[in-house]
Amino acid sequence: MGAFSLKELKYLREQLVGRLATVSRKQIPQVTPVGFGVDEDRVYVNIKHTSKKARNIRSNPRVSFVVDDFPPWDGTAQGLHWVLMSGKAELISSGELYEKGRDLIEEKFPGYEENFGVREDGWSKYILVITPTKVQSWGL
Repeated sequence: MGAFSLKELKYLREQLVGRLATVSRKQIPQVTPVGFGVDEDRVYVNIKHTSKKARNIRSNPRVSFVVDDFPPWDGTAQGLHWVLMSGKAELISSGELYEKGRDLIEEKFPGYEENFGVREDGWSKYILVITPTKVQSWGL
């Protein structure tokens, strides 16, 4: 079995948006909603190489990532689901993990392929690969 249980993996594959938490060199946290792909062992996020997230990860590769959904409040936690992980992030721009992440994201977000690689205007993207060291979940 990989980093995720079968229930966690199924839930993660059904969801579109997660929240990525990074920390700057000055120890200022940043949380950003991001689209993602997932396999049994890792989460993949497509990010711009000049983004604050990328700069933060270059100085501190430790991240947290949460995917959740919260139904209308009925006075209970009934229907609340989440998967929370912490681990190490790596920025990659080529190779097997890059291609795997790209393919998983394209599968989840058809038509997104134009956002990968380096464009004529110099704008480029990385695949951020999160390898969880701890995973918790609720309501699955």
